[in-house]
Amino acid sequence: MNASSHSLPDCWPASRFMEHRWGQRKRCRAGVCVSAGGVAGSARVREVSTSGAFLETALPLLVNSQVTLAILRDDGSKCSPKLTATVVRTAPDGVGIEWCDPVAGSICRSLGCAINCSAAIL
Repeated sequence: MNASSHSLPDCWPASRFMEHRWGQRKRCRAGVCVSAGGVAGSARVREVSTSGAFLETALPLLVNSQVTLAILRDDGSKCSPKLTATVVRTAPDGVGIEWCDPVAGSICRSLGCAINCSAAIL
């Protein structure tokens, strides 16, 4: 076996981060209320899976901080139940989160979300 047989396929993106996600990502557009310690505000779920989500937000959320999420209805009221997650990465446009408790079944039902999007089939 030569050295080239141990390299990654060309189609795999080069990354300096190890992939921890174990759920299939689906696009989402749900509005959520996020709170973490003394910080609270709104965010938009860009992608969601049974293991976590990416939130588009300008909130100053730190890696390893615990956050609570609630879906925002069209009238601005919050849905129940709320889910807790941990911030696992930050980006200029938001944060990646991982659910604290595994989500069984539909992530949409777990979030209390009723909008029709591609995540609804999870």
